[in-house]
Parts: sequence; structure tokens; C-alpha cells
Amino acid sequence: MSSFIASPAFKKGLSFSTFTLILIFFFGLINIEHTALGISEPLFPITEEIKTIFDIIFWIIVILLILELVVAYLEIKNPKKFVRKYWLEIILLVLMPVFVGFKAMKISLKLVKQIKISKTGFKIFQKFKKSEK
Repeated sequence: MSSFIASPAFKKGLSFSTFTLILIFFFGLINIEHTALGISEPLFPITEEIKTIFDIIFWIIVILLILELVVAYLEIKNPKKFVRKYWLEIILLVLMPVFVGFKAMKISLKLVKQIKISKTGFKIFQKFKKSEK
């Protein structure tokens, strides 16, 4: 099993799969976040199912990148050399889920804004009601 994982064909296939999924994810992200990029219309219709599919693709990419690092570590077998050589990949891999958190925070901020607007509207309504009396 170890020799299969260390084989050049496996590493090449893993890199190709990761790269292909990153391209698909990037294309989907541009489509989903089209307004943030100044594009008026999405390239294809965006449904909740499509957003879920792209969330799944993101986590598959994370798993594949972890697997690539594991394969690289199995080749080097020296933690200091591994961290020295792959420090950027390790940092990026650790930060990827944090960026997903920003997406959740964006949704939360929209909700907070809606609550604040509702609260302000309610206060205006209460003042208007008191002024009528």
C-alpha cells in the first residue's frame, strides 16, 4: 500500500484530481459570488443544491490537499525538513476552513442587519403610535 501511495502515477493522479476540482470550484465560486465581482448575471442558475455541491467540492479539495501533504511527508519522513519545505502549503491548508467561516459570517452579518432594520422600524412605529395619543 505504501509503495502505491509513493508511486509517481498516484501522485500525478492526485495532483491532477486536486487541480481539476480547484478549477471547478473556482468557476463555481465566480458564478455564486458574481455580484461581488461586478458580474450582473450568473453564468448558470444558482440553487441551494448547487451551493451545497460546491461546499462538498471544497471539502473534497481540503481532503485531497491533506492527502498530498501526507504523501509528501511519507517521502521525506523528517518533520523539520517537511515543515521547512511545505510550510506554505501547511499554512494555506490550515487557513482554508477559516475562509469558509467568513462565508458563514457574511450570512450572519446580513441577518444582524435585518434585525437592526426591524428594530429601528419597530421603534419608529412605537414613537409614531405615542405621538398619535
